[in-house]
Amino acid sequence: MKRNKVFITSITIFITFIVILCLNVFIQQKFIKTYTYTELEYRGYTAQDVSEIKIMHSYLNKLLSYNEWRISVEFEKEPEILFWFTYRDNKIVFQGVSSEPMLDKESILDYSERFKKGTLLEE
Repeated sequence: MKRNKVFITSITIFITFIVILCLNVFIQQKFIKTYTYTELEYRGYTAQDVSEIKIMHSYLNKLLSYNEWRISVEFEKEPEILFWFTYRDNKIVFQGVSSEPMLDKESILDYSERFKKGTLLEE
């Protein structure tokens, strides 16, 4: 009987721990999305310019010293180009550009520079 009680208590603690981790990720995603919009506004882009923001989290990446948070931003006028960011040290940091099919090096550098200057969506 005592073993059964210890087992149930252990399972309850484990489930509570998992729920807390999931809630932490959910709440952090909301904050990071707001920070991402703020960073984009700082660079001269509006919320209407953005088609989609995806925020991905990985505890495994954190354990392996990679980026814990990965953020992809897709703009309305550049629908096949993803602009990648990470959330590190309480800042949104620009990481690079990707697409399917993969762009050549010059195009990637061009998109990166235009994004950083705030001239990406100018025609």
